[in-house]
Amino acid sequence: MSYLLAEPELLASVATEIDGIGSAIRTAGTAAAGPTLSLLAAAGDEVSGAIANLFSVYGQECQAVLAQVEAFRSEFAQTLAAAGVAYAQTEAASLAALRGALGIPSAAPAVSSASTIPPFTANLTSLFLGPTGVPIPDESYVQAANNLFVRSSDILRPLYTPEELYPLTGVKSLTLNASVEEGLTILDNAIMAQLSIPGNTVTVFGYSQSAIIASLEMQKLAALGASAPTASQLNFVLVGNEMNPNGGMLARFPDLSLPSLGLTFYGATPSDTIYPTAIYTLEYDGFADFPRYPLNFIADLNAVMGIPFVHVKYLDLTAAQVDSAIELPTSPGYSGVTSYYVIPTENLPLLETLRAIPVIGNPLANLIQPDLKVIVNLGYGDPNYGYSTSYADVRTPFGLFPDVSPGTIVDALAAGTQEGIQDFTADLQAMFGQPIPTPEIMLPTPADILGKLSELPSPAQVVNTLTAVVANDYAVLLPTADIGLAVVTTLPLYSTQLFFDQLLQGNLIDAFGYPIAATVGLLTIGGAVEFLTIAAAAQTTVQDIGSLIP
Repeated sequence: MSYLLAEPELLASVATEIDGIGSAIRTAGTAAAGPTLSLLAAAGDEVSGAIANLFSVYGQECQAVLAQVEAFRSEFAQTLAAAGVAYAQTEAASLAALRGALGIPSAAPAVSSASTIPPFTANLTSLFLGPTGVPIPDESYVQAANNLFVRSSDILRPLYTPEELYPLTGVKSLTLNASVEEGLTILDNAIMAQLSIPGNTVTVFGYSQSAIIASLEMQKLAALGASAPTASQLNFVLVGNEMNPNGGMLARFPDLSLPSLGLTFYGATPSDTIYPTAIYTLEYDGFADFPRYPLNFIADLNAVMGIPFVHVKYLDLTAAQVDSAIELPTSPGYSGVTSYYVIPTENLPLLETLRAIPVIGNPLANLIQPDLKVIVNLGYGDPNYGYSTSYADVRTPFGLFPDVSPGTIVDALAAGTQEGIQDFTADLQAMFGQPIPTPEIMLPTPADILGKLSELPSPAQVVNTLTAVVANDYAVLLPTADIGLAVVTTLPLYSTQLFFDQLLQGNLIDAFGYPIAATVGLLTIGGAVEFLTIAAAAQTTVQDIGSLIP
């Protein structure tokens, strides 16, 4: 197996530093713009006015220089990416020539299993893109993704993409639209560069945001017509895909765009693509497995809790879990080449915080989980499954109420109550059967106390840290304002559109119900984004203050 992680790893490290420099430049430019571009005169005389004008001109020139530096940084990052592609081209060409000379097939046979995972053979060169927050996949990421989902024995290559998502990756980071647009250009160029090598073929692995990029690349290639790569030259493996036709958050709410956040709900991954595609989804992943019936607030809340607790776990799975993935049904007569899989999640993410409580947390969570699962699963349409069981290839927007009889719900809740009591009892018996540990208390010595006092921070360190804390915390006001703007402008407009669309179709109940359902679902998502943004700022604040404590 050939890992292109020697020289490309050095390029990736440099590109990471450059990306950090770019973020610092954008932050510095934004911070300096206000105080320097419109400097007020200290007094009303001509000298004060001239001085203020002079410094304003300097401020404008500074912004121009920063813009040029940012443009150079972006160009240099792309040059590094191109250099990595060139390196990969050379190795791929050499390997192809060597295989041809020795009469070895260009790709190893697929690892088969009972469920045929993966459903197709990996191509000669596999490109690995990272999820949001991981612009450059490292060696461990590439190996884990390959071992679990791609299973190639040929060339493995990480590919740089921005992978930023304002405000979750920082208040100064790129919006989803800007990050995806740049990533799409990079992926398209990389695919074309690889396929320009005679005999080479490509597999693309996308995770989370890079699954969006890969989905949009399919659309872009479809528009090329006869000049597009052939089906035998390219395939895709996607995990945690926000554009899942039936479950992806960006496909659940049709024709929605949030300009204040730079976020477009792109729709569904093309199910009619000519390129073999495998899409894996973890049950309760809020990005890739969002409830079909968002009026069920408990299901929505569980889904958004699945973002930090489930969505990030794909590469922590075992090969056995992936091999036992459930292949979802497709529509009658579906002749496409995309396979859809769901991997069960044992515990509800909604209860993870309860499980974190020492001693009693896990038994309490097991007591209420069976009944709570019934309620959560109703948000997907069936009390037995935490994912939609309708056709996986059909884009399925949100609806109002699941078609489940009251008797089925009552029976499921009764069975859940019994199961919860049994699990709770078993947990208590196991807990009381274990000895209670006695903590050791060590009192500090005078020497320890004096040593700690000598490590106290200087006044300058305290002031600098507190300044950073204040700057970090008030920066949260910007995304808060952007989310609030979306709530008071875009959401009412979207609800109005839903109302008239359903009314024109003669669906009076849906005309009133759809706006309410959309509002419940989107407010839950918006609240989760706001909470995660504040939590990230709070974590940074705690770390900064903690650095002052010896």
